Amino acid sequence: MNEFARTGVFVGGAALLAVLAALVGPRSQPHALAADEGRPFYPDFKDPGAATELTVVQFDEASSSVRTFNVKKDDKGVWVIPSHGLYPADATTRMSKAATMFLDLVKERVASDKKEEHVKFGVLDPADQGVDTKGRGLRVTFKDKLGNVLCDLVVGKEIEGKTDVRYVRVPDKRHVYTCKLTGELSTKFADWIETDLLKINSWDTKKLVFDNYKVDEVQRDVVPGDKYVITKDDQSKWTLEGLDPAKEEPNEEHMRDVANALGQIKIVGVRRKPAGLTPDFKLQQGADAQTIVDSLVGAGYFPVRSGGVVSNEGELLAETPKGLRYTLRFGEIAYGEGDELTSGIAGRPPEPKPGETGPVQKPGNNRYLMVSVAFDEALLQKPTGLRLPKDEIDKRMKAREVMQAVVTAVDTWKQKHEGKLPESLAKLTEKPAEGEPLLARLEQDPWGSDYVLQAAGEGFAIVSFGDDKKEGGEGSASDVRSDQFPREDEWKRLADEWTEYDKKIEDGKKEADKLTRRFGPWYYVIDQALFTKLKPARKDLVKDKAPAPPTVPEPPANPGEPGREPAKETPVEPPQEPAKEGGNEPPKEPAKEPAKGPGG
Repeated sequence: MNEFARTGVFVGGAALLAVLAALVGPRSQPHALAADEGRPFYPDFKDPGAATELTVVQFDEASSSVRTFNVKKDDKGVWVIPSHGLYPADATTRMSKAATMFLDLVKERVASDKKEEHVKFGVLDPADQGVDTKGRGLRVTFKDKLGNVLCDLVVGKEIEGKTDVRYVRVPDKRHVYTCKLTGELSTKFADWIETDLLKINSWDTKKLVFDNYKVDEVQRDVVPGDKYVITKDDQSKWTLEGLDPAKEEPNEEHMRDVANALGQIKIVGVRRKPAGLTPDFKLQQGADAQTIVDSLVGAGYFPVRSGGVVSNEGELLAETPKGLRYTLRFGEIAYGEGDELTSGIAGRPPEPKPGETGPVQKPGNNRYLMVSVAFDEALLQKPTGLRLPKDEIDKRMKAREVMQAVVTAVDTWKQKHEGKLPESLAKLTEKPAEGEPLLARLEQDPWGSDYVLQAAGEGFAIVSFGDDKKEGGEGSASDVRSDQFPREDEWKRLADEWTEYDKKIEDGKKEADKLTRRFGPWYYVIDQALFTKLKPARKDLVKDKAPAPPTVPEPPANPGEPGREPAKETPVEPPQEPAKEGGNEPPKEPAKEPAKGPGG
């Protein structure tokens, strides 16, 4: 075999080996993973109710910082947001929706198994250190109550042209898949809480006090300022105390707007107050006083020598018919946006724009607010009538019930005895010659005395002398009489009013305690525009009194002679038919011709 022949054999053999390697050798990794397509990422995650904790980690490219949002159930089964100081969450429904997005999430298609392509698909772990700032995804982790991971994925870019289809990767794995994720996974703080801060309606408000004092920070004292008080009457009409009725009238439209604004206060952010400060602003034993003072002052609040805490922007007091008095203390402007605004967690400050020097000015469109609530019995409408003890009312109602049966028996006796009354009530229990007695027995009244039959004119009355066992008396000593049942109805009505009043006191105290526990631990952040609306000037609450309409004088009676009464005109009689001779008798009807008979 010559040299060329041997070379051909070797070349042919190499080609054959290459073909065989392609046929029987290992397939490329994406093709090998094809069998994984159509399978769920976490097949055991089937119940959204099993998810008791959600953590979402994302990377903010503008500040080059990692943002973590976390919501979970605490040991007492209450939803809280650990990333925002354990603020209570309104999360039951939203958590279920979020978890449902990831139930039985299927690996639709293998996109890549190359780690260097993670940037392209946007599935880099956002919390990894030392990786590119671009291409980081959203890491979503669900856990159960025992801390077991139910689902943990890095969600990447949405595939162009395919709605809700995204690239997804399991952390610590290099393989990238496509899958369909339907729904919205919100990490906005406001979406996970009850944003209505006060839960108060304008019709629940009957009095607002705007106290615009100032604070002498050096002397730690309050400098009085303008105070405006507006009140609402039973016809829902607002007015301002100290109004000059000769020149001013209330601007009710603006007053209503201010009252409505109370129900529009939405929570933008929260900050937990330092430990050791009670809801009524007292230091607990062992508390770090300086830390507490620094925290208060930083938010615009100052402890004063007289006790308590005041604000450098004054206060708004709102009173309700339920006896609750809300005190809103407005503090400093809250700067920032994003997590810095909602939770106070400051990220890396934004970089100055080209040509700018120094720190970038942070937005300041929000303001701190502290809320406290107290119950004041004096704010309730108190019944005006005499109050009888409940057991007294019960006895009088029982006496009335027996009396009604006795009255019926007496009426029946009178019908059978020619209108005469029985000699005594005991007669009503005697068995007659025929039939049954009118009363089976005659009970004593609830105070242990006999009922008395009294004649009253042509009628009668059944009487109980009551607790004092004497005829007459006032209040609880007054008699119960069958001819004065309306008075017993009035006693019962008053008793019901007092019972309702007691219930309002009990409910008011419970509500105040509940709201104190809710508001006490927090500084709130609210919108600056709403703060401005809740700080009206006096000129906003009143307006110039409208001039009285001009009086139009009546025209004079006779234009040429003012002051003289017009001459009375003689009424014109309607034309009369001329009288006929023979007097004023009315004309006679013409005589009718006699009817003609047949053939007439």
